[in-house]
Amino acid sequence: MTLSQLQQAVEEFDQARGWQRVNPEHIGLHLLEELGEIARELLRQAAYKEGQGDIAQELTGLLILTAKLANWLSLNLEQSVTAKLEEIQRRFPIESAQAAIERYRAQESHED
Repeated sequence: MTLSQLQQAVEEFDQARGWQRVNPEHIGLHLLEELGEIARELLRQAAYKEGQGDIAQELTGLLILTAKLANWLSLNLEQSVTAKLEEIQRRFPIESAQAAIERYRAQESHED
């Protein structure tokens, strides 16, 4: 499924239920809730080496809510993602990005 197809599927789902009228600030709150659940699950997995939740489901919820908000704002996610990837490729060339991750990993190992 492409991002455009996802947006269309979410739009159809919302239209059938009248949910396209949900205010964007409430969609934003739901996005934060999903992100919090993802963060909790990642911390649980890191601390206890086991997860209780299904992180794929939480990520999927985040993606669907992102599509919902994009629809509300009349944004084309496929175009936006393509533009953003091009921007970050220019901002973070491979050589400097590799050096930065090596510094990060070295610092992380000293904190243990």
